[in-house]
Amino acid sequence: MNDESLCAIAARSPKGAAEPSQSAGDAPRYSAQANIENHPQVTDFVPRRYRTIVLLAGLGVMTAAVAETIAYGSASLERMLQIVSAVEIKSVFSDGLVAWSSAVLLLLIATYARVVYSIRRHRVQDYRGKYRVWRLVVAAAVVLSLNTVVAGHDLAARLAAHFTGWQLLGSNALWWLAPAALLGGWLTVKLIRELAECRTALVAMLLAVTCSAAAGAGSLGWTPAWLAATPDLLGRSMPLVGLSLLLASCLLYARYLVLDVQGLIEHRAEPQRATAATPTPREPAAPSVAMAPVDEPDESTQWVDGSQSAAGEHQKQPRLSKAQRKRLRKQKAQHRAA
Repeated sequence: MNDESLCAIAARSPKGAAEPSQSAGDAPRYSAQANIENHPQVTDFVPRRYRTIVLLAGLGVMTAAVAETIAYGSASLERMLQIVSAVEIKSVFSDGLVAWSSAVLLLLIATYARVVYSIRRHRVQDYRGKYRVWRLVVAAAVVLSLNTVVAGHDLAARLAAHFTGWQLLGSNALWWLAPAALLGGWLTVKLIRELAECRTALVAMLLAVTCSAAAGAGSLGWTPAWLAATPDLLGRSMPLVGLSLLLASCLLYARYLVLDVQGLIEHRAEPQRATAATPTPREPAAPSVAMAPVDEPDESTQWVDGSQSAAGEHQKQPRLSKAQRKRLRKQKAQHRAA
């Protein structure tokens, strides 16, 4: 359409007449839609609908289910293919899928935690700077995303057991579980206080903590009897479910902040704290000067136009009481002294 309009203008203009504003060097190279105000902002990538958030979290849960299905049927696939072993199928198609999906989810968590930090730090009444916890979330998510691919925690646990001589559990899992539990617990407490104002985000966060605790129990070998057929379920797929719920928690809180900035969320009025009134020094009262009563004009000198009734002309003033006469004499005496 822009090309057609330019061709029509060029056809109507006389040949050889070139305006300076329409020269080849000054011609616009982009349409108006390329202006910066038409570009999507960062907050536009925060989903506003709950079904979108549920869909994103459900993709992680479905990925964990697929990985567990492959691990459970690895023996059948080995008999069917007769080329690869069940251990190779688990490590490539089950463990690899979980590791790749966990790395992607952690990067998404770091991205939306950064979005939350960019909005949350502008709150005016946050005098203690509680928004700084989101910077720690970003750093922890990036480090954990790298660790899911490299698997450096197993190597660090073996090195710690070798240099100290302490064999904590069979696979030395306690060497990396103990620091992760301490740092993760401290960060979880700070996040729970931060997410308390958004109930949906808080519920998703608590579910993610529950999944992480179950994954830690599975890594220590504490598997219930009804999961004896799949002993690696808790240690392999439960962390992926927990990361999906943690991503949902970040999305819900980011959505809450965006709507709160726009003024679309109602808050209860905070009760004002009763402050003790400090006694102020009383200023000396200025001496009151009583005005002398204004003498009313004599009835004989008033102009009468005939509209007043005769009864009103001869109406007398009401008689003053003794206290009123005494007060009037005192005011006159003060007025003379002044």
